[in-house]
Amino acid sequence: MNAPIRSYCQIGLLVGVFSLFFTGCATQPKPEPKSPTESKFTGLRIEQGPGSLGSEPRKSPVTYLVLHHTAGSLPSSLDILQGKDPKHKVGIHYLVTDEPKPRVIRLVPEHLAAYHAGKSAWAKDVGLNQGSIGIEIINYDGNVYPYSDAQAAIIFALCDEIVRRHDIKPWNVLAHSDIAVGRKVDPGSKFPWAKLASLGIGAWPLPNEVADNLRKKPNLTPNHVRSLLSAYGYVLEPGDAGLKLGLEAFQRHFRPSKVDGLIDHESVAILEALLRRYQPAAYRAVRFKP
Repeated sequence: MNAPIRSYCQIGLLVGVFSLFFTGCATQPKPEPKSPTESKFTGLRIEQGPGSLGSEPRKSPVTYLVLHHTAGSLPSSLDILQGKDPKHKVGIHYLVTDEPKPRVIRLVPEHLAAYHAGKSAWAKDVGLNQGSIGIEIINYDGNVYPYSDAQAAIIFALCDEIVRRHDIKPWNVLAHSDIAVGRKVDPGSKFPWAKLASLGIGAWPLPNEVADNLRKKPNLTPNHVRSLLSAYGYVLEPGDAGLKLGLEAFQRHFRPSKVDGLIDHESVAILEALLRRYQPAAYRAVRFKP
């Protein structure tokens, strides 16, 4: 285990804004802040944790941010994420604790690729370890247990640092369940994606566009819904089972009130609003597909 190294800076404005909501590699990656004077964005106190064997040199630019929950305690997660098990060599860039005053612990520096995504795909990319930054969050099951306000505030500040540093597009801020459809369910339906997007991080549909879509007669055919999901980025297995799992992953992120994998008007309205907002060319291609 490496000796602890701490960089100190105030969390600042982002956490203050967040609290209001709850109360009322590139081949040459951009350098990470090493002191308070070098922190350009939110400012964030990050502790250097033990190194991880679950990493390798980065060979492609960082274009994705992937969020996970650990499904385990802080001690067990720290042990596993050091990647010492040759049969389960995993790693992560950052770990967010679940303590009363949550901490951010770095295990793998951003200029290295960490083994956090596993078998994964999004849009045209397969195997997202190389092109992504990974954040693990201590939570036994984010589909059951909510994230605390304090924990979420730290997560959002960290995400803001990473997104700005690497210019990650909103639609590429992803859940592990988005990129490993049917295999993973983290960080879960309790993760506050809407709050994250309200702070300018990640994708979320415009409410007026969802409402407008709900007033229209939707195309609920399986082929159309599959085309919409694929256009947004989801990589689905063939057949009805693959479509159901893909829709569950989408709902877990964007419609957490009802995660059942069933095609309905609301899910399609949200999906079309997302495409229209972030990928208009793909939306037009699907909409007017013969």
